[in-house]
Amino acid sequence: MKKGKIIKSQKELYYVACDDKTFMAKARGNFRVKKIKPLVGDNVIIDDLTDGKAYITDICERKNEIKRPNISNIDQILLFATIKNPPLNIYNLDKYLAMCEYKHMEVVIILSKIDLCDESEIDYFTNIYKKIGYKLVCIDNYGNFPKEEILDLLKDKTSAVSGASGVGKSTFLNNLVDHDVEIGSISEKSKRGKNTTRHTEIFKIADNTFIFDTPGFDSFDIDFIEDERELKYLFKEFRDKACKFKDCNHINEPNCAVKSALEKSLIDEGRYKNYLMLFEEVKKRRENKW
Repeated sequence: MKKGKIIKSQKELYYVACDDKTFMAKARGNFRVKKIKPLVGDNVIIDDLTDGKAYITDICERKNEIKRPNISNIDQILLFATIKNPPLNIYNLDKYLAMCEYKHMEVVIILSKIDLCDESEIDYFTNIYKKIGYKLVCIDNYGNFPKEEILDLLKDKTSAVSGASGVGKSTFLNNLVDHDVEIGSISEKSKRGKNTTRHTEIFKIADNTFIFDTPGFDSFDIDFIEDERELKYLFKEFRDKACKFKDCNHINEPNCAVKSALEKSLIDEGRYKNYLMLFEEVKKRRENKW
């Protein structure tokens, strides 16, 4: 028996790094019976067979896990966004940030392809998210790539790149890792990215520094939260507002400090509208569940 980490998965095949050697492993049938699926990032116990093959016999306790992408044991998320090519989906961005808050995960927003944007567009976007406390890095993958700044953010952490298809994640990784990562293009018809990353894989950047490459996505379910009344705690800018009622949802309640801040432009109107839409999405999902 040996202990290792799943660094790549393709369907039912898992690549497990163990003592400077990588094993191609399959999961024992009892995982399927228990409805447990090994994830990239899992620390596992393997039964070493022959010719570099093995069976996964146990999964060690996870620090955390997320579904988009489906990975475990993450220290921070590098959440990619673009203003253009593909166009910014601010609703999905705020939904994903809410999920990271729910999971207590550190997030760095990476605004990619800034060479395609006006300076005013960049400033408007960055001011919204820096104001509420998110780390944010602007990059031009083909221009002056801030490699040292990125390496400093990644140091001694296991990070995961995440975001929609075509936002520059693969190009970003090619600036960091030793071998090429396939790069896709943007569909001229839909203006959406074409997903070239079809599996999840971990790359080693330096000692004790790792990064996940993951497939992109255009939408995802908000199934990480069941009660819409919990959503208000996942928007950072709401937390220090003292409303008259402790259970205020910041929608129709009187003497709401959040709505008062909104009227004074202390809270971004777009973020607040996304909160209302997310609130309704979670509410409908809960009501339709039964």
